[in-house]
Amino acid sequence: MRILDEDIHMAANLKASFRLYWYLWLALFLTALLDFATTLLFMYQGGIGQEGNYIIRLLAYTFGIVPGVLLGKSLQIVATVGFSTLSLRMSRPILLLILLINFLAVIINLLGPNTIR
Repeated sequence: MRILDEDIHMAANLKASFRLYWYLWLALFLTALLDFATTLLFMYQGGIGQEGNYIIRLLAYTFGIVPGVLLGKSLQIVATVGFSTLSLRMSRPILLLILLINFLAVIINLLGPNTIR
């Protein structure tokens, strides 16, 4: 694939990202699972309307709490994979950013409704 006159080897980028940053990918999946679980707990305790992320709130209202949150987390992982395939150089910063987002979401979810919002 060519973007802006640069050859992009998508499969090679993704393989190299998994090989070089396996620990970040593992941490991503662990924090995604933690975020998923704490978001479910948070929503069952405080209601869907207390969710701060508009997309997750919309998905939860549309598909239900579990399917909506699962779809939202899946889209986050798909987007991370997509960006990692486009640029190996940006793979590490993207993974670190998503890890930070997930980590902060877990903390906010554990603090409970109306704590930070």
